[in-house]
Amino acid sequence: MSFTIGCDPELICKLNGRFVSAENYFASNSSMGLDGCACTAEIRPGYSESPVDLTHKIYQILDYGHDKAPELEFYAGHYVEYPIGGHIHISVEPGEEIISALDVVLGSLSNCIDNKEQRLKREHSGYGKKGAYRKKSYGFEYRTPGSFLLSPSVTLVTLTLAKLTVLGVIEDQLDFVQLKNRQHSLTFLKQLKQNLHTIPDDSKEGLKELDLLLSKKLNWNEDILPNWGLNRRAA
Repeated sequence: MSFTIGCDPELICKLNGRFVSAENYFASNSSMGLDGCACTAEIRPGYSESPVDLTHKIYQILDYGHDKAPELEFYAGHYVEYPIGGHIHISVEPGEEIISALDVVLGSLSNCIDNKEQRLKREHSGYGKKGAYRKKSYGFEYRTPGSFLLSPSVTLVTLTLAKLTVLGVIEDQLDFVQLKNRQHSLTFLKQLKQNLHTIPDDSKEGLKELDLLLSKKLNWNEDILPNWGLNRRAA
């Protein structure tokens, strides 16, 4: 089956380590635009069938945003001054099995790589709880994840797992809740590839990155731009 994935992950802007409002730098209707809260920047890369392609589109928008405001630092995660999210758009009907499966797979990823304190603060603010989604004309928007823009690796892995989860439910009739059962999130993710039957070519790189990502200690309190190879430019 074919379907598209998209996203509109958010970022917090800082200048010399201090929060600044995104509306002072970016237009609301731009690809590097504003969230409903004008103080938060939002990346709008459109959609693609390929997680690799979508990650590249995100890179291009970050490069544009960095070029437009080279003095700024960008921060991702669950909570940086404000709650920030990484909504994922999927062009299929949001059945209960799909939402539960996304909770299991992306929730396991969050357990392994996210900043727990940030995640808890976002949940306490009313965002990011399990099962959070909205039906859309194209399918649905899954609203639980935080902003996954820390690095190309985190972005690619997140989008790849979202695609593979939907394929696992629809194509392979996998029950991810049962597969996870009482396994530790790390164990579950390390064994995930063995349980998947349908793995498109555009998802193989993301699975390789998953193995590398699970072996790292991530810092969610740093400017994301160097991680994307976007070094500070002269203003």
